Amino acid sequence: MKQEDIRNILVVEAIEQTDRDFELLSQNERQEASRHAGAPLESRPSSSIENSFLAKRASRLLVDIAAKIPESARWLHSQPNRHRIGMLTIGLSVVAIVVGFLTNELGPEKRINILSFPLLGILAWSLVVYVREVILLFRSRDRLFNDNWVNLLVRYCLPGAPASEKENGPLEAARHLFHSRWQKLLIPAVGARIKSMLHLVALLLAAAAIGGMYVKGLANEYRAVWESTFFTKPEQLQPFIKAVLGPAAALKGDTFPSAADLNAMQWTADSTPVSGEPAARWIHWYALTIALYVLIPRAILSVLWRLRSARLNRTIPFREVEPKYFEHLLATSTGEATRIRFLPYPAAPPEETRSEIEDFLEHELGRAVKGKWEDAVPFGDEESFELEEPNVSDEYVPVFSFSATPEVEAHLALFRNLQEQTHNGVRRIILDSMAFDRKNESLPDATERREARMSAWENLLREEEVDLLLGGNHAMSHRVTAD
Repeated sequence: MKQEDIRNILVVEAIEQTDRDFELLSQNERQEASRHAGAPLESRPSSSIENSFLAKRASRLLVDIAAKIPESARWLHSQPNRHRIGMLTIGLSVVAIVVGFLTNELGPEKRINILSFPLLGILAWSLVVYVREVILLFRSRDRLFNDNWVNLLVRYCLPGAPASEKENGPLEAARHLFHSRWQKLLIPAVGARIKSMLHLVALLLAAAAIGGMYVKGLANEYRAVWESTFFTKPEQLQPFIKAVLGPAAALKGDTFPSAADLNAMQWTADSTPVSGEPAARWIHWYALTIALYVLIPRAILSVLWRLRSARLNRTIPFREVEPKYFEHLLATSTGEATRIRFLPYPAAPPEETRSEIEDFLEHELGRAVKGKWEDAVPFGDEESFELEEPNVSDEYVPVFSFSATPEVEAHLALFRNLQEQTHNGVRRIILDSMAFDRKNESLPDATERREARMSAWENLLREEEVDLLLGGNHAMSHRVTAD
């Protein structure tokens, strides 16, 4: 999946989650975007069909928002992969080339110690790195980068938090919510890209060191000698140096120096200085060895990490950010959501409260709900109101205010009238407690008042087979079943 599509989906997700009052996107706009994207979808669609639906829907909604708020277009349609890796790559590459070119043993003495080449250190360092890289390449996304230094580089490369706008509305809240989620999701992909860049920098460092030796060797004749604290005899040195440089010598078709040849090259401070031998073949061997064990592996690892980064970008687990959001959206777009028709009495709650009630019912049922709000039944029409085109598959749920005093002539009469008109009966009633809680939460006897009001509702419906769902304030909501 394209990273741009994933970003658009997450931007719309953040907007819909913060825009609870439908200031930015109305319910009609959201439903129209779903229809534009292909809703209703077939039952149990494939992941590719679901992702295509989500991407088309998000794209449509972003266009709608940009048309309403033109100044938001820059953020809504910004590039998803903005980061500072390109700038960091250029800077580190220049440093690597300069340091590599200047760091070598071809000094003014025109004598090199075959054991103190910086390339020998580069070779040892690279071999240690390769072991770790093999482990990292097979790690899962979640366990890919646990190193603090990698995370520091990643956070440096990722763009900073968006500047705060003057108005703290739902769009501003959505920007910050999206940014925090997007940064976390990008860490594996950006980390893999940084690993690719670091291998490229290491390759340039080694290549520049080789180039520096050849450039200096063009105008000077260097002699190869050796001295060591740990290797005191050529017989001790010969197996080690052959293990390191032997493959390169074999590739060139050269005969590797014997112990006697190495003895003639040994330099000791308390003996007559030795002239050694021309360093050309040693430089060639080191250059070929570095090419075999550093340049080629580093180039391969750089390509592998770049491919891994591209794959991580295409497979960002965006649905794991807020699974319930996507489950609800897809369920309502495939017809698999429970269809609920809310019937408020005696007044319809505001949009924000409606969303809270729908979320509350989804939590209670444990599945997605596709809600439709009927016109409120006015006071006095409890026994005379009639449903418009009742649907066999729909479930009707009356919504009463918990603040109201439960009455037989009002609430019970409406319940029984609705019970007679529906095909499946009325199985649950929602009592909206938001207004009640706001009014009483600061009172010392708030709990007693709540319990007393709940008992009154239970007594009203004690002879009915219906579930009372006390909703509105999620922190205090609970469920009771009338006997």
